[in-house]
Amino acid sequence: MPYAIGVDVGTTNTKVVLCELPSCEPVLTERFPSPMHRFGDKADYEVHELVSKVLEGLSACAVRLGARASEVELVSVASVGESGVLVYPDDSFSPRSIAWYDKRGGSFSRSALASGYARDLYRITGVPTHSASSLFKLLWMRDAGATLEGATWLTMADFIAWVLCGEKGQDRTLASRTSAYDVRQDCVSKEILDHYGLPHGVFAKLVDSGSPRGCLLERVCEGTGLPDTCRVCVSGHDHMSGAFACEIRTSSELLNSTGTSEGLLRLSDDYGETPSDGCQVTRGRYVDGRTFTSYASLPTAGLSFDWALRALGMDRDSFFEKGQEEVFEGYLKERYKDSKLLFIPHLRGSGPPHRSVDARANLYGLRDETPTDEVLFAVFSGVCFEFASLFDSVVGPSGAKGLECVKVIGPAVRNPLWMQLKADLIGVPFVSCEVEDAVARGSVLVSATKCGLAAKLEYSTHRFLPSAERSARLLERYEREYLPLVHLIEDFESAS
Repeated sequence: MPYAIGVDVGTTNTKVVLCELPSCEPVLTERFPSPMHRFGDKADYEVHELVSKVLEGLSACAVRLGARASEVELVSVASVGESGVLVYPDDSFSPRSIAWYDKRGGSFSRSALASGYARDLYRITGVPTHSASSLFKLLWMRDAGATLEGATWLTMADFIAWVLCGEKGQDRTLASRTSAYDVRQDCVSKEILDHYGLPHGVFAKLVDSGSPRGCLLERVCEGTGLPDTCRVCVSGHDHMSGAFACEIRTSSELLNSTGTSEGLLRLSDDYGETPSDGCQVTRGRYVDGRTFTSYASLPTAGLSFDWALRALGMDRDSFFEKGQEEVFEGYLKERYKDSKLLFIPHLRGSGPPHRSVDARANLYGLRDETPTDEVLFAVFSGVCFEFASLFDSVVGPSGAKGLECVKVIGPAVRNPLWMQLKADLIGVPFVSCEVEDAVARGSVLVSATKCGLAAKLEYSTHRFLPSAERSARLLERYEREYLPLVHLIEDFESAS
């Protein structure tokens, strides 16, 4: 029986998942916290530790299979988008990688906005000007003393693949997040590189998602027990790999990927018109290389729930096992319909349509008699109100017209309150795609398909249908209370 291994380098956790083929069913999952060094408001991946942990995960897969380890056909890697590693000609590399959400590139993004060059960046790349972009991380690193001449920037999945097989390449879905990729011409933009004085070779050659980069290096085989015939592939951006796992259909379906943050993805056959200068939707390429993507994300989603539970001194596991059911039941029984409590989840800044890394969270309406469950409901509904703004940014003026459903992956599929609130607020069915480790297994599916291996991922679903009555009530609260409060706070933050 053939096997494949999916690696998902995430914001909070990294997973190494051994799968059977063709079913993509997991045989073993190795999960560990993505090693981070945090100092003040800054955060870096500890690259050497990350590599060591990934290799340990691969070794565990080989140990699990024993003599059948020779049947592992490929390792496929997906990752977050904007983080990367500088690799030098002597094969050394930068020991730390700036976290995707870190805002050290902020001075360069602000300069681009002030000068008007942000319009050119968006015209070429389809990426809104934001401090998280790889381009601005590179510029900050150069100013901090990094040598870029002769170096190659590899986004995280591309870097892990290089460690495994020794071949450098740049996946298109990850290139789409660098702010240096010409999304329509399908090439690295020399115009942008020249504008910032960057070497033309600082970004690696483009490689199709899922195509083999090479086979495992001898030292990797010796260290892990995997065969030297095992191919190394990159499926690309984590959200795109998850979308492939759920078979998202162009135009009629969206993908909502949930976790620490959450994103919304739409696919289209053509690029269409370039939106306005102020658009905060990221355009890019899908894993097939032909389809275009519209993607936007919120920096805090599941993070908001974790924060609230910590702040309230509640045990996370017990809440998600039992407590959330009580809040969900309270919502269905209209216990919170007269609540005046509003939560704005800007714990790591705000997302579209008014992205700001400096935005702050707010909990408004507390009274001395406010019960804990009402606070928790406010946090859940606030995250969903923020999602509604994200939804409007991605779908545009057409709204939900022609949309059959929104498919959901990640922790939200086990959170009926989160799912039902979204369905009620947006007014379309939300479908939980119960794909455990969707990114890692989707990564396997992308690469196995590209390599000509039989692969088909089966999963169960559950549809959350909107209630017209609850939808009307939520929408009124969103428009009459939540949005005005957000705008007032934006004005206050701008003036202060």
